[in-house]
Amino acid sequence: MKFIIDTDPGTDDAVAILIALAHFTDEELLAITTVGGNVGVDVGTRNALRILEHANRNSIPVYKGESKPLNRDLLTAEWVHGTDGLNGVGFPEPSKSEESIGAVDYITELLKNSDEKITICVLGPMTNIGKVLNTNPELAKNIDQIIFMGGGAGFGNHTPVAEFNILVDPEAAKVVLSSGAKLVMMGLDVTHQAISTSERLNTIHETGTTTGEYLVGLMGSLADLEIVKQKFPDGTPVHDAFVTAYLVDCSLTTGEVTNVEVEVDSELTLGQTVVDTNHISGRNKNVHWMNKVDDEKLFNIITNTSKLLP
Repeated sequence: MKFIIDTDPGTDDAVAILIALAHFTDEELLAITTVGGNVGVDVGTRNALRILEHANRNSIPVYKGESKPLNRDLLTAEWVHGTDGLNGVGFPEPSKSEESIGAVDYITELLKNSDEKITICVLGPMTNIGKVLNTNPELAKNIDQIIFMGGGAGFGNHTPVAEFNILVDPEAAKVVLSSGAKLVMMGLDVTHQAISTSERLNTIHETGTTTGEYLVGLMGSLADLEIVKQKFPDGTPVHDAFVTAYLVDCSLTTGEVTNVEVEVDSELTLGQTVVDTNHISGRNKNVHWMNKVDDEKLFNIITNTSKLLP
């Protein structure tokens, strides 16, 4: 398997990246591409480099991607992830810079020239991937699968019906969802089923590694937000971790293949992922919508990540 991570590093993005670094080689994880989302793309790119620096994996290239959505102004979430995107967790300063070409050009050339299909793990808004496939729709056939964290069936976390990653760039999400590529959706339906309780964080902390300390900081940093405490009194979800943990063990989640569309026009429901949970639309079944998780398995993967990295 060969894959890239497309991300807007934030706290849960960092957890997902660390999982990938712990479990996959440089021959498998080809690159990290960044995009504006949780934070601006410059901050997110620096965060990707900081995470690689900590893991001693500077051989993995980082490509800076789009700074704003296809057709909209950028919506960010510093109020969740902090102005540095990592809520002050002490990742080291990077000793290298991003590559000279941009993420969209890199992904385009990778898909054109690879001798095997590529998996794309999308942890943020789909701007980079949407731009690639909008310009080169034939490249969808060179994608093995797109595993993305985004959306939800009937509810959101940034508006009543829209999840943040999809809301930031719904037009890009629409391009990806209609691309014909194999799609695996890790939405709020499944990510809300696995909570980073204090007991789970203590288990990770007891590994005694710097990575364990960072993971606890990343996952625990959101627990003090009042809006989080009201909905999740026992801890917080680790949304993006689902994407790379699924690469480690595809039995982590289960779901069903159904139609998912994204709303791009309505002011009231902009960014909603309309999931055909009852299979009544008659539309193309384009997404493997995950809706159940073995939450112990997820946190075992995260705990093992803390043991496998410095």
